[in-house]
Amino acid sequence: MKLYDLFSMCWRLVLRNRRRYKAVLAGIAVGTAGFIVIQTMGQSVEKKMGEHLDILGEATVMKAYWDLEENYHPGQFYKRDVARLKQIPHMMAVAPVVSLPAVDAQFHTTEWSPGLFGVDHSYWLTQTPHVLKGRLIGPSDVVGRKYVCVLGKDVVGYLFGGKDPVGQVIRVGNLSFTVIGTLGGVQHTDIKRSIFIPITTAQNLFQGLYWIREIYMRVDNWDRVDWAREQVLKTLRASHTGYEDGIRVMHYPKRIQKVQATAYLVKLFIVAALAVTIILGGLGISNVMLAAIQDRTREIGLRKALGAREEVIMLQFLTESTLISFVAGAVGVLAGVLTVEILKNQLEVHVSAASLLMSVVIGLLFTAILGIVSGLYPSIKASRMDSVTAMRFE
Repeated sequence: MKLYDLFSMCWRLVLRNRRRYKAVLAGIAVGTAGFIVIQTMGQSVEKKMGEHLDILGEATVMKAYWDLEENYHPGQFYKRDVARLKQIPHMMAVAPVVSLPAVDAQFHTTEWSPGLFGVDHSYWLTQTPHVLKGRLIGPSDVVGRKYVCVLGKDVVGYLFGGKDPVGQVIRVGNLSFTVIGTLGGVQHTDIKRSIFIPITTAQNLFQGLYWIREIYMRVDNWDRVDWAREQVLKTLRASHTGYEDGIRVMHYPKRIQKVQATAYLVKLFIVAALAVTIILGGLGISNVMLAAIQDRTREIGLRKALGAREEVIMLQFLTESTLISFVAGAVGVLAGVLTVEILKNQLEVHVSAASLLMSVVIGLLFTAILGIVSGLYPSIKASRMDSVTAMRFE
């Protein structure tokens, strides 16, 4: 039998019995589409998901500071240090910070002693809290050395009794600051009990805050934190020759492990669900082909009586099962590519064309192999039927 005739005959038989194959086609198509989406967008989505997950625990945040007991040093970083750290690859944010553990704060007759932080706009990218009301300190506030402030949750509670403070004027030390925003979200103790002002304003107006004591940094992916930490140490040590042993860079490996575990668990669940879907599709092909052999027993017997060899009959049914799987795979590929195009715009992630093409090729090859494996047993069973017994089958 010619190859063209074989494919033509099998294709007509598949079309004739297409209703029987609906569930099988749907299962394999869904599995293939899911595989293409996961394979193509896996790294990009994982990175995006990681950015959101690590916000909860600040897993990719690092802090550079001085250990003054280890090696004497005045304990300051310079603007050049901040500029050099920003040039390190994968560094998402670098925020210089000056701070006081306590400062006198007053609103009308209410007084309290919160902490004071001098920050720039990059600081908010390294911390969990977000703006609850108003706005955060921005570049214009830093450049203009403005007398504005943002309040942590406890400061709002103590000075304002929980009322909205945005637009109000408070006294910090002997100076007046306008409240431009309040913080919401998860806040650790230092943040919720502190007042935040532009770093330039703090350096100009408060004694002891001129020098940068700490630098907060955030890396764009948890997989690069250890590497980035080594680069930070290398950069800062090169800038402070003779005082290398006093530089410390704090990071949070246990937080990274928790975020990784969460991301991998979600990915594993999705992959397992797709695998089950595809396996069920393969079992469905086997069952459908066995049912088809049962319905076409007399046809098989007649073919063998007319001289058809076992390998020809086996090849016919094997081709049918492969065509079913391949057609389902092609539908899945189309659905997968369309899904990738939609999701990459919605999630704002970059998808490599080469990665997409590779996923499509692998998906089609896998469905073809699935069809061959699933149809192998039914094909062998059909080829080994006794012609006389098959022709007598009712």
